[in-house]
Amino acid sequence: MTDTAERIQNINRLKQNIYREYGYYYYVPMAEAYTVQVPVTVGCSYDKCLYCNLNQGRKFRELSFEEISGHVESLRKIHEGRNPKRFLLAGGNPFVLSTEKLLRIADLIRSNFPECEYISAFSRADDITRKSPAELHALHEAGYNRLCIGVESGSDDVLAFQNKGITRAENLRAMNMLDDSDMDYSLYIMLGLGGHNMSESHVNETATLLNMSHPFSLTVVTLVIFKGAKLIDRIKSHEFHRMHPLDAFKEGRELLSRLEISTIWDATHKTNIFPLKGKIPEHKEKLLQRIDDVIAEIESGDIKQYELKRWRKWGTE
Repeated sequence: MTDTAERIQNINRLKQNIYREYGYYYYVPMAEAYTVQVPVTVGCSYDKCLYCNLNQGRKFRELSFEEISGHVESLRKIHEGRNPKRFLLAGGNPFVLSTEKLLRIADLIRSNFPECEYISAFSRADDITRKSPAELHALHEAGYNRLCIGVESGSDDVLAFQNKGITRAENLRAMNMLDDSDMDYSLYIMLGLGGHNMSESHVNETATLLNMSHPFSLTVVTLVIFKGAKLIDRIKSHEFHRMHPLDAFKEGRELLSRLEISTIWDATHKTNIFPLKGKIPEHKEKLLQRIDDVIAEIESGDIKQYELKRWRKWGTE
């Protein structure tokens, strides 16, 4: 075995050990896809949203500092000879950790990777609002930035129905607190989350909420029904009327048309029927026109076959 082949084999073994608890679908924020991912938590501390089963039944676990230190040491070996600059705390919502532990983790990462520019993480709004302004400033000074918040909707009706455990006001407060601490953030928005019955509320109130925010990027996804998600029961009981993928796409068009903020509209996630990305307001009209073209093209063809072909590729992409 050559030295190169042996090194590759060792790196693969290290990676398997580092991420073995995360399962087949290990999800990271789209805006941070190319970061070095540091395991600090497994699962989500809340894990009650009806639509979500991303954690595949895994119970929330906070890794010990000793475990985290061991993973950072392994990551240093993997990236030997390179100088990674962007880091992500892995897990459903690692920002739930105490400020003291987050500061220790930041010190650990930066001491092992002196070129580190920032440390990102998924966060629920209440993970942020439970921290004081002074704590958020300290965390930003320590290198935390570009947090990703799963806002999903600006409608209290939709959030309550989906058992999000967060209100519109709490999402806004969290974003305002990040603004005050000079911490950048991206947001996830989910098309179709209100179903047919709450679509109007979902679009209208999400647009007004977003127009009061300052995200550097919006990640736009479309609701999919995960195996094991509690929302399935609400669909079977006819409490939730799922939207057709094309209707959800049209919902995205309506939302985009109402946005007045400066950000990136990133709808390239594979749950969407067509990938779109651009800066708004600069590219807004072009994006809207492209959406209209796609809608016309799909409505003139066979969307069922289009969707079947696309979803067969889900596990191989």
